[in-house]
Order: sequence, then structure tokens, then C-alpha cells
Amino acid sequence: MLEKFIALANSEKNNENSFFESKNDFPEEINFLFKNYSNATFIDGYFSLVNSIEYQEVLKEVYTPFKEPSNCFAKDAFGNLYVWENESIKLINIRYKVSEIIGRKPSVFFNLKMTDNGFLEKRLKINMFYEAKKKLGELKQNECYGYEPLLTLGGSEKVEFLKKVKIKEHISIIAQLTGKIE
Repeated sequence: MLEKFIALANSEKNNENSFFESKNDFPEEINFLFKNYSNATFIDGYFSLVNSIEYQEVLKEVYTPFKEPSNCFAKDAFGNLYVWENESIKLINIRYKVSEIIGRKPSVFFNLKMTDNGFLEKRLKINMFYEAKKKLGELKQNECYGYEPLLTLGGSEKVEFLKKVKIKEHISIIAQLTGKIE
């Protein structure tokens, strides 16, 4: 089902008691990842699943959904959130303050887009991630790389302006300073 993407996991499958609670508003493929790989990171630590219930408040603070329900299922190393909304995967891009549909079928999103180097570099800035990881070290589950000053406040998109920050607090600060993403 998601073989190509699962091959990018940086840890083993969960034991039966380790997966976190999620809403059942997700398609089969995302529920499969929650059940089997919720503790894993993917793509060398760039992408990881999140507890959708724990991320509901931060999502509401930073994003106005097009259609409810809108449930966060993952984050990336730059604090961007991935949500399932209106039968689509949406990227809530924290850095650029935009939301966009990046997939309709989860199997295509995970097995084709998230394994495609062109997509990862052009759309998700994976090379910047590798530079930041080399300079700042690996991230903990509650961290992301954030620009200081924020890009939306005139910051420069260079590795020297990245710092490790607490992801939920970082997103909250962005929402308070610049408003919600629509």
C-alpha cells in the first residue's frame, strides 16, 4: 500500500501499545501509518506523524479551514502542517503563510510525491533541511527549524537564520503576529 514511503522510515514499526490516539476522520492509508509508524520519522527526520488530537488547537489557531473537518496528521522539519480536509491532503505552509492541496489520494501523495526528489526540493526545501540538520543537529519530536526573524516579518531564507524552536509555540507566535492562513 505505502511501500515506497515506508522504506523511508527511520525506525522500526510500532509495538502494539505505542501508537497514539487519532480521530477516525482519516483515510485507510493514514490510519495505517498511525497504527504502525506513529513513532517513526521519515526522510531522515524531515517528516513525522503527529497526534491529531494534540495538534487540533494549534491548527485552529493558525488556519481557517475551507471545509470541516480539518485534521492535522503530520508535520515537517520547518513546522509546516499536513491536514486531511475535504478528501484531500493540504499543506499548511507556516513559512510562507499559504495553504494548498498537495494530494487527493494518500497512496499517490506518500508513494510518489514524498519519494520524489524534485517535489521534495522544489516544494518542501529538503536541501535546506539537510543544511540545517548539519548545522543545528537533529530535531526532537516537539521541535522544528524556525527562521529568526520570521520570513513573513522580513527575515531571510538562509540557513544562518534558522534556529531550533518548539513547534507549537513557534506556530502560535506566527499566528499571533501575522494572522490565520486561509
